[in-house]
Amino acid sequence: MTSLTTPALTDPVADIDRIFRAQKAACSPAHPPTHAERMDRLDRLEGLLRAHWTSMVDALVEDFGHRSRDQILSADIVPPLLHLRHVKRHLKQWMKPRRRSSGVLGLTGVRSRLVYEPLGVIGVMSPFNAPVSLALDPAIEALAAGNSVMIKPSESTPRLTALLRRLTAEVFDERTLAVVEGDARVSAHFAALPWETFVFTGGTEVGRRVLAAAAPHLTPVILELGGKCPAFVLPDADIDAVGAKIAQGRLGNGGQVCLAVDYALVPRAALEPFLDAVLRKNAADFPTLHGNPEVSAMIDQRSYDRVTALVDEARAKGFRVVRPDLYADEPPTSVTRQIPLTIVVDPDERLRLHRTEVFGPVLSVHTYDTLDEAIGIVNAKDKPLGLYVFGHDRRAIDTVVRRTSSGGVSVNDLALHALSDSMGFGGVGPSGMGRYKGGEVGFAAFSNPKSVVYQSRLMARLSANAVPPWTGDRQRNAVLRLVGLKNPARNGG
Repeated sequence: MTSLTTPALTDPVADIDRIFRAQKAACSPAHPPTHAERMDRLDRLEGLLRAHWTSMVDALVEDFGHRSRDQILSADIVPPLLHLRHVKRHLKQWMKPRRRSSGVLGLTGVRSRLVYEPLGVIGVMSPFNAPVSLALDPAIEALAAGNSVMIKPSESTPRLTALLRRLTAEVFDERTLAVVEGDARVSAHFAALPWETFVFTGGTEVGRRVLAAAAPHLTPVILELGGKCPAFVLPDADIDAVGAKIAQGRLGNGGQVCLAVDYALVPRAALEPFLDAVLRKNAADFPTLHGNPEVSAMIDQRSYDRVTALVDEARAKGFRVVRPDLYADEPPTSVTRQIPLTIVVDPDERLRLHRTEVFGPVLSVHTYDTLDEAIGIVNAKDKPLGLYVFGHDRRAIDTVVRRTSSGGVSVNDLALHALSDSMGFGGVGPSGMGRYKGGEVGFAAFSNPKSVVYQSRLMARLSANAVPPWTGDRQRNAVLRLVGLKNPARNGG
């Protein structure tokens, strides 16, 4: 149901400005949404997703050219539905004021509370690789916190974006939730609006531009970026199982996943068994390449050219490049934009592959002789969004966790830390800032935790005497004793 009509998209910038002004005008601290109103919004969002998820899958397949439908289901449809279930189950509890200690003032009857109030209007800019879940996950938490939300999906998924815009306009008043369309110019304008909080998921370089656009308005920004996520393969790891797991994670969505393993650190003696395990898993899951609907394509020609150029550079400079033999007659082609699994062994700083996030089905493998050497390779790079450790030696695992820095760590699996309902998820440094996923963590991220302190009736009468100027030593000495100091005047000072 909509009380505001949604006009045809003519001037995207004017459309965005109109909706933004409408959302701003509708947000009032005097009338925050009730629990019932927030639940209704979440119910409508869930109903939209359940009723139209197959259309969303179809739209994404068209946008990519080739993309696994099961991949879309697991990455784009299931996560927000699980997220909605969790948020709806706990929202009433999260909305309650929280008691906080009043310290020694509590002895006088002072009471302290945190009251979570909506921030206002939240902007969300989502990427192409998981455009449904990465648009709806922050929107779910922002709506639960009582905010209005505007979403700008990537211009690389125009069919999906148009569908989301139409569906949300049918179900929501655009003063509450709206999806907008547009190119990079429109995205730049969108990021520069004076949001109460802005969420961006994407690459590090664009993240820097988003921060610059937000600075004039002092807009708080949550950045979920990426980086080169490493996987430590410890000497006692099951090489066959780990190789299969890393292959599966690297090939999902054509490697266009911010948490995919960018490079593996493998004991030198285990290199060949590890390569064999990765290649066997690839052959089992993807016996053909071109035209295989399970092999996700690069999202566009620019991405295809960028990834193939990284591999060409490695080969031209004499580095070992490994591809599955079964694709010998299926080299990469821009017709399908499907790239086979490619492994580059021991790349170094001469290669762009070594320095930049690949975001494609290319896996670097670094061999090491000591764990210190492997840790040094990781710490020489920017802090990643995710870090993985495979093995069973608890001391070695704890050493890696303790001596590296990343947004999160998963041990003996991939991306588990991003699925928590309680810890939140995000990066550190060049891989991001802030946390919004994780249910209550996200609710808090889109709320103002307003401090409210209730003075006792007795102290309300007496507190005026606690503020300088003091006419004698009594109040002064009481304040000094509170922090363990002495009055120098009483000690001959």
